[in-house]
Amino acid sequence: MIVIFNSILVVFLSLFLALYYVIYRACFVLYYHIGNTMEPEDAKYLRTERKPGTIDVHPNIDAIVLNYEVDVHIFDNKDKSIYGEKSSLKKTIELPMLNSRTDCHALAKEVVNQCDLIHHSRLAEVEQIIYYLKKRKLHGGPKGELDKVEKIQFNPSEANYNNLSSYIDLLYEGMNEKIKGAHLIQFLARDPENLEALSKYETLISALGRTLREDWKRSISLSTHLVFTFFCFSMYSRFHSVILKCKVGSICMDIIDFELRRYDRWKAEVDGSKLPNDAPIVQRPCPSSASMSEIPRSRIPEKVRPKSGNYSDTNMKAVMEGSIYDDLTNSTDSLDDKKLTEEQRVKRFRTLVKKQEHLLRVAYYLLLNIAEDESVEEKMTKRNIVGLLVKALERDNEDLLILVVTFLKKLSIMQCNKDAMAALNVVEKLPKNLDSANPDLVHLTLKLLFNLSFDQKMRIKIVKVGLLPKITSLISDDKHQEAVLKLLYHLSYDDEIKSYFADSVGLITDMLLLNAGNDGDKVMVALGINLSINPSNAQQMIKRSRLQSLMMRAFTYQDPMLMKMLHNVSEHPSCSASFVEFVGDVAKATVDSPEENFVRECIGILSNLHLPDLDWAEIFRHFEMVKWIKNVIGSNSTDPELVLQVVVLLGTAASDEGCAKLLCQTDIMAALIELLKTHQEDDEIVLQIVYVFYVSLSHDDNIDYLIEQTEAPAYLIDLLQDNNKSIRKICNTCLNIISNHSKSWADRIKIEKFRHHNAQWLTMVDSQQLDPEEEEEEDELPPYLNTEYLSTAVVPPLNDALTNGHLDSEIIADEDLNYDYFNNKVDSMEDLIQDFEIEAM
Repeated sequence: MIVIFNSILVVFLSLFLALYYVIYRACFVLYYHIGNTMEPEDAKYLRTERKPGTIDVHPNIDAIVLNYEVDVHIFDNKDKSIYGEKSSLKKTIELPMLNSRTDCHALAKEVVNQCDLIHHSRLAEVEQIIYYLKKRKLHGGPKGELDKVEKIQFNPSEANYNNLSSYIDLLYEGMNEKIKGAHLIQFLARDPENLEALSKYETLISALGRTLREDWKRSISLSTHLVFTFFCFSMYSRFHSVILKCKVGSICMDIIDFELRRYDRWKAEVDGSKLPNDAPIVQRPCPSSASMSEIPRSRIPEKVRPKSGNYSDTNMKAVMEGSIYDDLTNSTDSLDDKKLTEEQRVKRFRTLVKKQEHLLRVAYYLLLNIAEDESVEEKMTKRNIVGLLVKALERDNEDLLILVVTFLKKLSIMQCNKDAMAALNVVEKLPKNLDSANPDLVHLTLKLLFNLSFDQKMRIKIVKVGLLPKITSLISDDKHQEAVLKLLYHLSYDDEIKSYFADSVGLITDMLLLNAGNDGDKVMVALGINLSINPSNAQQMIKRSRLQSLMMRAFTYQDPMLMKMLHNVSEHPSCSASFVEFVGDVAKATVDSPEENFVRECIGILSNLHLPDLDWAEIFRHFEMVKWIKNVIGSNSTDPELVLQVVVLLGTAASDEGCAKLLCQTDIMAALIELLKTHQEDDEIVLQIVYVFYVSLSHDDNIDYLIEQTEAPAYLIDLLQDNNKSIRKICNTCLNIISNHSKSWADRIKIEKFRHHNAQWLTMVDSQQLDPEEEEEEDELPPYLNTEYLSTAVVPPLNDALTNGHLDSEIIADEDLNYDYFNNKVDSMEDLIQDFEIEAM
C-alpha cells in the first residue's frame, strides 16, 4: 500500500506542476487578448471554474482518463466579467503499480481522496474502472482480453452468467463490443431467476447506467439492449430501486424525445419536405433527477488548482479528438449518405424506423412500469411525458400504439394530465385507432375516450371530430359493448349533443330489445333515458313497432328505468298519441303493481296524455282508480313524489268534463283541500292542486260544487299572498272565474283583492290616530278611512250619485263590479272611480 501511495503521490505532483503551467499560460493568453481593448489596471481578479465530466479507461496504459472543463473569467473593479474563455481538458491518472494483488476498492478510494475533480459519490465507478484495468493487465492487455471475450460470446442465446465479468469488460471497448456486451447481459436479465443476483452486482449496474448515460445517442441497438435490460428489472416492483438509482427513467425520456424528433427529420429528408421544428418536447429535469455525471457546482471546490494538464492549442485538439463525445451528436444511424439512391434511402428509412420503434416500445414500457409509484409519475408529468405520448400517436406501429394508449389511459385520470392532453388535441389523433383491425388497440382507445369524456369540452370535441358514428358501430361487438355504452352514456349528457344521435337511436333501441333484461343492460337503458329527452330521438325509438316491444318488456320485468324512458318519450306531443292503445295496461299496472318506482313512471305516462278523445271517467271507473287515489293522497306515509305525480294525473284527467264531475262526486276535491293543508309549504304540490281546481272550474257543472261544498275559494283567496308568482297568477285566474259565476263571492273577492293590493296603505290608515281636541262636524268623514269603517259603511247606489253631478263624500259601490286589480287597465274616469268602490259587508 505504501508503494502504491508513493507512486500516486509522484504522479499527482507532476500533474500539479503541469496544471500550474496551464493556469499561467491561460492568464498570459487572456491578457494578450484583452490588451488592445482595456488597461491592465482594470483587471481585478481571475476566477477559474471546473466542471468534471466522464471517467474513461486509457486505451494503452494502466491509467484513468478524466475529462473536465475549465471556465476562466477576468473581472474588473465592479465585479463585471470583462473576458472569459471555456476549454475542455483531460487528466490522465496513471497507475503503474497495478498488479494482481491490488486492492481495487482501497486504490479507488485513494484516487478519489487525492483528486478533487472526482466526487466521492463516483467511488464505485472508479473502482469498476480499476477492476477492469486489473483484469485487462492479467489477460495480457486490451487485445488479449478482447480476443478471449470474442471466443466466448458471439451467440447471445448461449450467454452464461459465469462469464458476466467478461461481458462487463466489453462495455469499455469500441461500439461493436459494447453492443455485443449489452446484448449478452440483456439475455441474462431476461431470466427472472438472474435478476436478484444482477441487482446486487453493483459493478454491473454502474457499468450499465454509465454506458447508457454516455452512449445512448451513438447507437439505437446499444440503447435498445441497455434499456431492455433495465426493463427486465422494471417488471418487478422490488427492483425499481435499481432503475431509480441510475436515473434510467430520466434518460429514457430523453431517448424518446430524441428519437421522435429524429424520426421527423428522417421523414422530411425522405419526402423532401421542410424540416420540422426541432424544439425538445421534454422539459428540463429538476435538480433531483439530474444525471449522475452532473455533479452540482456547489459540491466542486473552486479555489483549488488542478493537479495536471497542459494548455496549448495543439494539445487541446488532441484531447478533443480522443473524447468519446466526438460522435454523440453524429449518430451512426442516419440517412446522411450521399452514395445512397432514392430507393436505398427509403429502404434504410424503413429499417431504421423498425429499430427505433422497438426502442420506443421498450422505453415506454419501462416508464409505464415505474410509474406505479405516484411520486415517479408526478416527476414524469412535470417533464411532459404527456407530450411524448401524444406525439407517438402519429406512428403506425400497432404494438407501440397499444402501449402509448395504455399509458395515456393511466395518466388521464388526473386533471392536470387530462388538461395537457386537451391542449395537445389528443382526440384528433385517435380516429385512426378506432379503424384498426387490432381489437386490443380499439378497446384501449375506447377506454381512453371514456376517461376523457368526463370533461364537457372533451365530449363536445369527440362528437365534432366525427367519432360518434364509429363508436356507435362498435356497440354490437361483445368485446367493446360495455365500453361503448359507458362512453355513449357520457356523450348523451349534453343537450347540444343529443341531436347527433338521431341516426343511431334505432340501433341502440334494437340492441336494448335484444338484451335479456338483466342488470347488464342498465347502462343501455340509462342511455335511452337521456336520448329520449330529444324529440327526434324519441320518434326514432317508437318507430317500426318498437313501442309495443318496449312496453311488453317493461311490463314483463317491471323495469322502472325502462318505464322512465317511455315516460320521457310520452312528454313529446308528437309521440303521446302512440300511447293510446296502452292506456289500459298502464292504468292497470298503476293500481296493481307493488313496485312504487314503476307505478310512479306509469302515472307519469298517463299524465302526459293530453288527448281530447280520451275518456278519463271510464278509465277511472273501470280500474277503480278513484279508490286508489284516495288511499295515496290520504295517507301520511306516502312518498311526496308519488303524491305529486297523482295530483298531476288529476290535473290531466280533470280536463275531461265527465272525469271532473266524477272527481267532485267522489269527494276527491275535498281530499285535495286536506292535502293542501298538509303540504302547504311544498310549492310544487300546491301549484298542481290549484291547477286541478282551475281545470275543474272550466266546466260549469263543477263551479257550484267547488263554491258551495268546498273551501276552495277561501284557500284561493289566501294563496293570493303566496310568495310564488306562478301560484298567485293561477289563483287570480281561478278567482276571476268564481267572481263571474257568483255575485256574493265576487264582492268578497273584490274586497280581498283591494286589501291585498293596498295592504301598505291600509296598514298606515289603521295606525293613524286623530287628535282628540279637534272638533269635527257630525256628518264630515275623517281624513283617513280605516278598515273598520270600510266594513260598516253603507253607501248609496252609484247611479244616484252620478245623477246629482258629483260624488258624495261616502265611498260608492257598484254591485255588478268585478275588477281584476292585477291584470286590467284603467281606461276612463268611470274605471278610476270603480277602482275604489267596495260594497259594505
